[in-house]
Formats: sequence, C-alpha cells, structure tokens
Amino acid sequence: MHYPPLTAQALRYLQQLQQRLKASGSERVNTSVKSVQQVLLWCIEHDLVPGNSLQLPQFTFTLTLLNDIAAVQRRWQQACFQDDIKHKSRMDNAVNHHQELKSIGVKPRQHRVLLKLNTPANTGLGVTVECIDIDWQQLTLSDYDALLVVENLDCFYQLQRFALELTCQQPLIIYRGDKLYSKGCKALKAAWLKQHKPVLYFGDCDAKGLSIALNEGYSAMLLPDIATLQQQASPAMLPDEQLKFIPALKAKTITHTFTPYLQVVCEQLKGLRQQNMQGILLKPISVN
Repeated sequence: MHYPPLTAQALRYLQQLQQRLKASGSERVNTSVKSVQQVLLWCIEHDLVPGNSLQLPQFTFTLTLLNDIAAVQRRWQQACFQDDIKHKSRMDNAVNHHQELKSIGVKPRQHRVLLKLNTPANTGLGVTVECIDIDWQQLTLSDYDALLVVENLDCFYQLQRFALELTCQQPLIIYRGDKLYSKGCKALKAAWLKQHKPVLYFGDCDAKGLSIALNEGYSAMLLPDIATLQQQASPAMLPDEQLKFIPALKAKTITHTFTPYLQVVCEQLKGLRQQNMQGILLKPISVN
C-alpha cells in the first residue's frame, strides 16, 4: 500500500507545532487549516487518528501523536519532520529518505562562491585555472588578510586589466554574486566580519555602488584618486533609477576621505562604471 508523503508545507507545520507542544503539551487547532488537513488525512491513512478527525471542527495534537507520526515517516522512508532536513543537502537527505523536497534543505549553491585564485593553477590539460567554484566553508579564512568582493562578473573574470593597489599580501577575492552566488558571498562575508579584518568592495562608483559599500559592512571601496574621478566620471554613468539612493547617502556618516567621492555622485550627479576603471590606479578608500 502506498501513502503519499507529507508536503514541505506540512513538514514545516509539524516542526513549528512540535516546538509549541514542548511548552504546552497539547494544542487544539482548527481542522479548516490547510496544513492541518494534510497532516490529519495522512494520519487517518496510517491509522494514527480516528477516521472522523477531519469532520470535527477542532483537533487536539499531542507530543505522543507527533512521535508516532515521525516513527511512521521513518518506517516508510519518507521525509521526517523531526530530522534536520533544513540544514542538510539534497544528497545527504537522499540517504535517509526517498522523498525529494527541493524547497527544504541546503540548495546546491547555497554555500558556493566564485573565487579568484591569487596564483593561477596548472590543470595539466594545457590551460591554467584562474577562478574556481568552491564551498566557502572549505576555506581557512585566517590564511587571508583581506576580503575583496568584486561586483560585476566581467570585471571579476578580467581583474588583471585593473591596476589595484592593495596593501594586503594574501587577499581573498570573490564575486559578489547573482542568483547563483549571492547567498554564498553573503554567508562568507558574515563569517569574515567576525575576524575584524578589512573587507573591500570593488564595484561601480555610482549611487547604488556607494550604497552597497556603506550599508553592507565594507571597510573600504576601491576607487581612483578624486582628481581622476572628476575627470573620468560622467552623468551618463549615473542611471536615473539610482537617484532614489541619494537622500539616504547624503544622510550617512562617512570618513573625510570618502566625502569628495560622495559629492561627485550625490551633488554633481556623475558616476563611473567599474568597467571604465580599466588602467586607472585604484586604491582602498575608507568609507566609515
């Protein structure tokens, strides 16, 4: 006999319910709730509750019943709400049950970052590798003295075309990320900030770029000297849709050295794209 397993929504409901039952012992719920209906129908099919349970206006859940549900789920090799599904990969979850739950668990790229190697590696295939896709948790962060986050993917891949004047000896260079890599970058940066070491941002010198630098924990932004910026910046490189960032930028408390850069963007309404910084000497400018 085959009973369809509980959905991801129903599993999350049971996880939350279990937390409440640990404090209260039991909970009376309305059977009109969709997740309750799914759970009760499953329980009826497995003879865990009376067959008329769904016909009642309310039903009382207990920890004993939830433990019985978990036991049946494990016996039938279905995803069990008591297991740590959320923090495991699909590969690990597949070892414990046959049910595919794409909305629960660690996504394949959740911890992945795109890393720029400081020294290109020889593959033995006649080509060298300059960038790798890696789980950031495999990195020993203490081996690096600064984190450099690069905004645009084309600039990241061709970073050698930029003149970066970095004071650090062993930078950890990653792509800030799109839908594929942004979560990994965010998680790595959160772990990095706990070390209280420099975290540098390299992106567009426009309203959005400055907003990222000032609001996401960066200590400095890679920029040309102010005279060069004045010469190279253009109103055409400050999109109209970014003007909404300017009031918040003007209200920020920033360093004396960063003030002229903010003035170029917020008062002169000029910007400089990252791609247009090729060949210009770029230094870390402290932001706040």
